[in-house]
Amino acid sequence: RCSRLSVRGWSCHHDNTFFTATSYKTAHHGDMLLRKPCRPQQLRLICLKHWRRRRIYFLTFFLLVLAAKFQRLFATPRWMRQPRKRYDHKFNFKTTANARRHNKDRVLYIVTSLSEYDNGRRKTTEGFDRFQETLVPVVSESVNSMLHAGFKVDVYLIAHYNVTRSHLLSQTLPESVGLQVWEDASPLGYRLEEKQERSKRGKPLAIGDITRALARQHRFIIKDKFPYYDMFVSFEDDMLIKADSIVHWMNMTDELYRLRDLAPDTKKNNNYNEEWDEFYGILSKRQLSQLIPGFIRVEALLDPSLLRRKNWEPEGLIPISDRPDLDPELCCWLNASQSASPSRPMYPDSNDLYIWETNVRALGIRKMPLASTFDWVVLQRGRRTMIPEKVQQRWVQIDVEIGDYWTGRNGNFEVGYGRPDTKQFVYLNNQGGWMATRQQLWEWHTDFCQGGFLPPFDSPHYNLDGLDMRNVEYWSGGLNIFTLEHGCNLQRIISLDPDRFAAQLLYHTSNNKQRHLTGAKQIKFSNVNDFLGQLHTVRNNAKAEMARRLEVLRKTQEERQ
Repeated sequence: RCSRLSVRGWSCHHDNTFFTATSYKTAHHGDMLLRKPCRPQQLRLICLKHWRRRRIYFLTFFLLVLAAKFQRLFATPRWMRQPRKRYDHKFNFKTTANARRHNKDRVLYIVTSLSEYDNGRRKTTEGFDRFQETLVPVVSESVNSMLHAGFKVDVYLIAHYNVTRSHLLSQTLPESVGLQVWEDASPLGYRLEEKQERSKRGKPLAIGDITRALARQHRFIIKDKFPYYDMFVSFEDDMLIKADSIVHWMNMTDELYRLRDLAPDTKKNNNYNEEWDEFYGILSKRQLSQLIPGFIRVEALLDPSLLRRKNWEPEGLIPISDRPDLDPELCCWLNASQSASPSRPMYPDSNDLYIWETNVRALGIRKMPLASTFDWVVLQRGRRTMIPEKVQQRWVQIDVEIGDYWTGRNGNFEVGYGRPDTKQFVYLNNQGGWMATRQQLWEWHTDFCQGGFLPPFDSPHYNLDGLDMRNVEYWSGGLNIFTLEHGCNLQRIISLDPDRFAAQLLYHTSNNKQRHLTGAKQIKFSNVNDFLGQLHTVRNNAKAEMARRLEVLRKTQEERQ
């Protein structure tokens, strides 16, 4: 034991006996004998000196780590400095998915669920166990398809309700799949939809759950998980997402990046009207950077009598050429028999798959540059550019315009029929969700999306932290990705190649739209094989127009010579 005898030194004692050495000098301080520290104290002082040095070392190390963190915070992320991956461009999806087994891309699969049980609206059955009968089998099918393709997958469930049966979902997922649940996730805010009614009664706005903004919450998850995943897939709880669709997105995205590297910075054509009308030729880097892969939702026909009762016939003014027989396995087949139900067939045929959220009347096609591996594509609706009255006072650059060949260009429709506005809602083609690579999200957030794609949601493009009257489709359907108002205004494209087309279809497993929709939306139902066959007819017309233009150009050049 050591006790301090004076401020001048230390001494050691044991059983009241001082341990001294004959060589140690002594000094008197009153009646107390003081001795210089014995050997244990010397060792202690040495340790104390080393501890002081170590504190300096630890402080220096801490400052170096802090400086490194600040450097990484403000530097370009490492993943952006790495070269992009090159995927197989053969687009044989059954083999391509297997070929990707060793890539081990990390996928965050986000599922948003509003109701645990159906409420009877939109031709659903009141009290139907949506969580157990729809969400669990659909998510399980999607995850197992992704795992079979070689992806590393984690699931994040965002629910409006308290999830008391999450074990039902976790039991169907392999052990390698992580599951996180955000329950009671609807944000609190002013219920603006009641503003008019409550103002008439002289009452202030009420505060409550903003269920339409539940579809916004996945953006917070993505921002939190952004560094840890290569691919983000966010969809509603009844959308079946097969691995072939993800592989197609990655392949097509990689091809667009490759074309962007080869493309010129600007185009020589300065004629605004010609650019708007052009459907083939060179695309600039800026134009290619605004192209993203697209999807179309489909349902499996449950009642064949609906074809007769609702007059779901193909648009008769455009004949069908080279009618394909698409492979429904790529989008819509189920692998587990327990996932099927009377309202969700296990092996739907392509002749029973119908689209309803777009129509051949509104679409246009374009010939991609010669260096592209995909030939002709469909330009989906939504993207809009502001066309000025005077070309000299145009509000957008020429490089931003991406022209197409409208399906009604050859007078295929009624006399005087004009092309529907690109922002007309019935043709916007809500996808029920969206997907993107990490690099795409970074570009959207920093370069294209007004106000940014990820939170915080600040003015002027977002009001009330994004809790204003934006509908569900704006967030979960991806409308802000491909529309202009407070959005990213990107252009979705779909390949016309029959071998790739089925991978661009997303299966809406609830299959309730065919019974629920009425009016103009009901008329737009059409079979996917007929739909693609009509687009093939339009493509043949565009090829003929392209050949005529090239022939005129050749003769003009010969005359000049």
